[in-house]
Amino acid sequence: MSKGLSQIATAALYVGVTITAISVALTAGLPALENIQDAAAISQAETFMHELDSNIQEVVSEGEGSTRTLEVSFERGEMYFENETDSLIYELQTDAEVISPQSSQRTGNVILSSNAEVEVFETEVGGEDCYMMRNEHITACINNTGSPDSFEDIDTSDLLVTYNFTGTEPDKALDAEMSVELNEIEETSWGEGYIEAETTGDFIGTGRVRATVISEYGYTYDIIFSLPTGADFLQVDVQNFR
Repeated sequence: MSKGLSQIATAALYVGVTITAISVALTAGLPALENIQDAAAISQAETFMHELDSNIQEVVSEGEGSTRTLEVSFERGEMYFENETDSLIYELQTDAEVISPQSSQRTGNVILSSNAEVEVFETEVGGEDCYMMRNEHITACINNTGSPDSFEDIDTSDLLVTYNFTGTEPDKALDAEMSVELNEIEETSWGEGYIEAETTGDFIGTGRVRATVISEYGYTYDIIFSLPTGADFLQVDVQNFR
């Protein structure tokens, strides 16, 4: 091979390696680039929601006849109105770590959430006040009685008011009975105390209701009812013995 042909071949080889290297770098960087674009889209949607909320408050304060016009355009995700919760929702499936999974952050009327599909609210079932927790699979209502400033009688066998698959009829409720006894001592299963929800509202990652029981036997403990997004079970933990 002549010296001239050798230089051409070497140049061609270097070009090939350079192009391959760039191609590999772009392929490896695509997920990161997608996540950056998704995070930017979520930030844009969040900014729009705050702006929309501010305009709504102004229209309400100004009274009948007041109007505002806002333009919105999203290249990623979708926006729709959910009648069940009376909420305008922007939704985007992404691997971007904008917020921890199964958590939510609320600023005013705007909620930023990830895998947060649990709702918790106060209601009445069969004449009993209770905290209703519901996700796409399970609906459970936990007795609501007392407060940190006003204890009421509590029997742990009465805490779970209803427990059924979401969307089923009341007569198809799951056959679930529960009672808490410490060291198999019956007197620890009742006493006085109070029950409260950690958070109420929509778009909650994990719904939690805590019953604080001061048993007649002298033990005090907490029963934590937890319903995570996507779970087809209700988790019950007994904690904080004292």
